[in-house]
Amino acid sequence: MPVPTAMADEVATLPNIEGSRFWADEAPADIREEYRRRMPNLTQIGAEAEKINGRTQIEILALSGGGPDGAFGAGLLTGWTERGNRPEFELVTGVSAGAIIAPFAFLGPEFDPQIKEIWTEYETSQIATPQVLPGILGGDALANTAPLRGLIAKYVNSEFLRRVAAEYRRGRVLTIGTTNLDAKRPVVWNMGEIAIHDSPDAIQLFRDVILASASIPGLFPPVNIKVMVGGKLYDELHVDGGVTRQIYVTPVNLPFTAFDALYKVRPDRRLYLVQNGKLNPDYEPVEQQTFTIAASSISTLLLNQNKGDLYRIYRMALDAGVEFNLLSIPTEFTPRDGKQFDRKYQSALFEEGRTLGRNGGPWLKRPPDVPDPMPAKTKSAAKKQAAN
Repeated sequence: MPVPTAMADEVATLPNIEGSRFWADEAPADIREEYRRRMPNLTQIGAEAEKINGRTQIEILALSGGGPDGAFGAGLLTGWTERGNRPEFELVTGVSAGAIIAPFAFLGPEFDPQIKEIWTEYETSQIATPQVLPGILGGDALANTAPLRGLIAKYVNSEFLRRVAAEYRRGRVLTIGTTNLDAKRPVVWNMGEIAIHDSPDAIQLFRDVILASASIPGLFPPVNIKVMVGGKLYDELHVDGGVTRQIYVTPVNLPFTAFDALYKVRPDRRLYLVQNGKLNPDYEPVEQQTFTIAASSISTLLLNQNKGDLYRIYRMALDAGVEFNLLSIPTEFTPRDGKQFDRKYQSALFEEGRTLGRNGGPWLKRPPDVPDPMPAKTKSAAKKQAAN
């Protein structure tokens, strides 16, 4: 049963698991108090991060949605490990496909084999099973995600949560984004706080959040998460985090400077945004059929929403003097055809990401549709001046 409309403004809590999530569109007045309330078991954030000239160096990894294109991010991380300079990220965020990668990226290079296996060894039938007719006739989706649920459970077990909890206690943060379909709002889940409870309920919630973030509406069914309001249990429906945000870098809607209050000395920050998709779409003629028209329209909507998310993050970074780095699937990479999840395509895309990771990029310093703030003539003059 969903939360009644009359109680929608009341705070819904997770039974036996406090402090596990934020409304991502909130702007709390006191960030310290909000973190104490939502992250009660977190030691000083970034406590073990490297310090240079007395200032903490914070690396943030944000992994976007992208469906099967998540193979790109998985390959990139693997190649980055092989290059030998992959940071230990203080904050890792994931949405949709990125949510499946994020926990493994958070735990570090030791888990590269697992993310390679997930993104190169499974076919469509091992991710979801079709239920087209029930979906058309009033069901909640065109496919059943029981196989994906089982796949997540294969990797996310009690030991996995203990590893996440140990990193959380060190001051590192892992968050995953979903969309609360009833409230129509973005939710950011504090996965370390969930992991620290180390119970069957916590394991199930951890798995459910990953599945919900990857549940493409219409194609995959929403995930039902039990919450408590006014002492009674109700249901919340959560779907793909990409419905509200394709990529994000802060758990609440505040500028980077607001988070400086959490540190003794203002830190230096570096953003690494991994776009599991192309920023310049492939041309593809659309058949005049209901499903193909709808699918292409939604794809176009998400692409342009994603560009807006990237620009917002770039603007935040620019305002706070934060280093911005963005990497996406190269335009020249051959587009896929055939099934939604195709091993041949995903293996090739994994290797494409791996090559870029080994080569160190190239990481873009601004979104591609943002003009260079320094005109070519000015840039040339600056180079000559530097040479003299």
